[in-house]
Amino acid sequence: MPLSKPKLSKDCLWQTFEIITNTYKSKEIQSTLFSCLLVNRQWCELSAPFLWKNPFINPNLHNKNKKLLCKIILSCSLLKDTTVIKKHIKKILVNSLPKLKIPLFDYVSYIRCFNSTEIEMMAHLLFTSEEWIHHKDDYYDVHSLINDLWKLFIFHCSSPISFKNVPFKLDTNLFVIGKTFFSRLIELDCDNSEKYDQELVTAAYKNISKICRNIQKINVDRFDKDNEGLAYLISSQKNLKEFNMVMNERVIYTNIVKEIRSQSNSLTHLSFKGEVKLPKETFDSLIHLKSLSLKLNHECGIRHHKEENEVLSSTSILRALSDSSLPNLENFYVKYNNDISVPWLQPLHIFQKLISTTRNNSLRKIDIDSKFSIYPNSHIHSYIQTITTFCPLIEFLGICYKDTIYEDFEQLLLHCDRLKILKLEFIKEPLIQIEYDDGEGNRRKYTKIMELLADQSPDSLFKLYLKNPLFITKYNLWDFLDMWKNNERIPLHLELIGMIEVKEDYDEVFENFVRKNILSKNSAIKGKTFNNI
Repeated sequence: MPLSKPKLSKDCLWQTFEIITNTYKSKEIQSTLFSCLLVNRQWCELSAPFLWKNPFINPNLHNKNKKLLCKIILSCSLLKDTTVIKKHIKKILVNSLPKLKIPLFDYVSYIRCFNSTEIEMMAHLLFTSEEWIHHKDDYYDVHSLINDLWKLFIFHCSSPISFKNVPFKLDTNLFVIGKTFFSRLIELDCDNSEKYDQELVTAAYKNISKICRNIQKINVDRFDKDNEGLAYLISSQKNLKEFNMVMNERVIYTNIVKEIRSQSNSLTHLSFKGEVKLPKETFDSLIHLKSLSLKLNHECGIRHHKEENEVLSSTSILRALSDSSLPNLENFYVKYNNDISVPWLQPLHIFQKLISTTRNNSLRKIDIDSKFSIYPNSHIHSYIQTITTFCPLIEFLGICYKDTIYEDFEQLLLHCDRLKILKLEFIKEPLIQIEYDDGEGNRRKYTKIMELLADQSPDSLFKLYLKNPLFITKYNLWDFLDMWKNNERIPLHLELIGMIEVKEDYDEVFENFVRKNILSKNSAIKGKTFNNI
């Protein structure tokens, strides 16, 4: 009896495709899933929904492919003939695209993410192409085509959805007939720059607010005005969990911040970028916040050290942070976009105070750009000790290092035994090196901090980023990896990043230890990986 070929079950395949879409980048996802379509019918049926989950994910598609995408979406109206609206669309297609074929699947029903900008673009491309047959006796224009596309989405899609860019120009009656569709919106991205008519913008937000009450994530990019429509949209949500916004220095965000605070019972993730200016009371009620991410420009209350006594303005992010208490904070990320040649004052005491307000060892990730060179040693010791005391379960730590904190850093490594990822940024200051005899009569030097990392790092550590390691020679690195090997640790993902200049040839070290499986193949020097070894 011939043996049958083993087959993966539907559940197994489905989980595999889920992993692909949740792990890889958009381009890799598309190429992988396209190949899966061609395996057999079962693979085709199961991979198609994942491929069509976000057909607008690649904005760099050639115009020809965008027109094809638009035609495929329109062809899905030929599958069913159950409503007057669908009959209307079918009639338009029969007249304007007579060669359109009935598709294999109802692709539109698989879509979960909608990009209004891309939808308008592909509609314009198709409507102005030679393929589209125009009729002089009707009033059908490109805006009508865009609305018909949205009607298809409204009547074909039944699962939770997300919007990339709000459809500002959508006819108001579509919000009425598509009440069920829009009520499923759970994620909203807003490109809200001044190029848009603010009356249209406000009206669109208010129309969505009347229907959408369960949005969980709002991303605001290029927000140039404190728009009352968006403030109303935020206030009307029942379970907003995440809010991310790029801020503009010309705008005071009174209404927006007020409504963010009104979501304190559910809000767990908050991110601000740019010219971050917030009222002092911004974080007062956000006791459930788990993640706070700040990407700041230097105007945001970061002053030159000569102006240390300057009074913080009422909208300074530092003033807002200084009086805040975030007991459930798990992730704290702060990055500065300022000139690295300027010795900006970094508010170490404010970060230390905020960390100390956390309870039940909640912090799992701390990644803060903080140059220690301008601080008294006593301040730095206190900062490191605070992390050691309040964050014993820390898994990701980004910190600036200099040898004056060696002993405190050693205690941190000993007590934080769940540390998985460590980012060390070195300041422009020589590191302590100790001479030793290599056994062959040669005098060599090892770097004290590298020996500490090899000997005292917790067994859980598997990623190490060294930023600007100017005083770590290739021999220091070789010795460190030899010690790592002798301590029988797991292969290390090591990256050397941000180096202003590279005086040593590190390639030989990396290649040798990648071959020995001491370093992972994804290890890198300034972005160069060693996957080909």
